[in-house]
Amino acid sequence: MTEPTRASSSPRHRGVVLVTGQSPTVVDRVADRLAGSTSRRVDSGPDVHDAADAVHRLALDLAHDRQPIDVVAPLAAGTPSRATGLLLGSLLDSSLGRPDGRSLLQRVVSVVSAVDLADLVLGGVDDRFLAAEHVVDLVEYATVIVLVDTAAVPPRDLRTIRRLLARLAPESRVTSVDAVRREALESPGGAAQLGGAAGWMQALSEHTPDLDHDGVITTYTYRDERPFHPGRLAVAVEHTFAPGAVGTVLRSRGFTQFATRCDRVGSWSSVGQMLSLDPTSSPSWHPDSPHGQQIAFFGLDLDVATIRRELDACLLTDDELLGDPAGWRDFADPFPVWSGPGAGPGHRH
Repeated sequence: MTEPTRASSSPRHRGVVLVTGQSPTVVDRVADRLAGSTSRRVDSGPDVHDAADAVHRLALDLAHDRQPIDVVAPLAAGTPSRATGLLLGSLLDSSLGRPDGRSLLQRVVSVVSAVDLADLVLGGVDDRFLAAEHVVDLVEYATVIVLVDTAAVPPRDLRTIRRLLARLAPESRVTSVDAVRREALESPGGAAQLGGAAGWMQALSEHTPDLDHDGVITTYTYRDERPFHPGRLAVAVEHTFAPGAVGTVLRSRGFTQFATRCDRVGSWSSVGQMLSLDPTSSPSWHPDSPHGQQIAFFGLDLDVATIRRELDACLLTDDELLGDPAGWRDFADPFPVWSGPGAGPGHRH
């Protein structure tokens, strides 16, 4: 990894734009449209550290040569955009901080197929979780979403997709390949808030209402300090959250805690009909870790009262909560073992 070296002065910074997506051809096309006459392109492999390092090295070279730092970096297919953006932003800020305090990582542009969103998210696909989660990650950790293949999606579904994008990525602009221009990306802002701009993270904020409905998409945040009884949760997942039982859950994301694994914070993530329950690297005893249950649901015609009631029934009862925590490990727990911090994959339903 490149060692940080602060430039003496960098008055002509424009910034770095990451371009990511599912189709390398379309990603390259968008990158070409974003590149100006002074822009430099840098291509990299799918490894997060290699990608961030390649862009950082070019930015350092431009700064040392007293050239404008104007970089467009298309990421290889499959490169995690959020992890790359967070690492790259940290490297750029530590070595080439701008005089105005804004991050040099100007934008993360994600090229997303409306057909895939309709198929994987609206269609309730139950056997392609990794593909579905990748598409949603592209949306949630973008500052600009370039929506393609829109003509192949029925108008009603396309309207739903646009409303869902506004909920999953409330800080992002949605545009098309033909409309995207580098000049349009130079408004104040940027990717400095990439780590917390996703709709589910905003929904978990204490300053956000737990229930919101925009006429199409319902957003509901479930919160409780108590841990789940995993045996009862497994039953609820199988029955309560079966397709159509509580409306159409398009996306849910947040943090969970099991009584049988009360030392760990779990990650809850669903797209369409697929739910993933995995460990995080956060110990539950850390003061900055999420506590209990914090889960944001996004969907159509959600039966919020039933979701709340059924999840409440999965929490430890007063008697269980007052019992010996050592005994909680004897509760029925049908979910796969979490072997280590951040280990995966966990449960797929």
